[in-house]
Amino acid sequence: MFVLPGYDAFLGFLLIAAAVPVLALVTNKIVAPGSRGGERELTYESGMEPIGGAWIQFNIRYYMFALVFVIFDVETVFL
Repeated sequence: MFVLPGYDAFLGFLLIAAAVPVLALVTNKIVAPGSRGGERELTYESGMEPIGGAWIQFNIRYYMFALVFVIFDVETVFL
């Protein structure tokens, strides 16, 4: 015996809502090109070959200046 007889449409909606992302991901796997090679995985920096790693450390002062700028920029908008 179904306890909630008025929720058949809701259950159908939930099943459809769960199926749409799954279908999108499966379609992407089927349609997407398979080979990802060499040139495509390189970093592009204005047409020049990248030198060194991308993980470099910045001084914390740059972040602090940026944060102060954002705070005062938003304050001037409200003024």
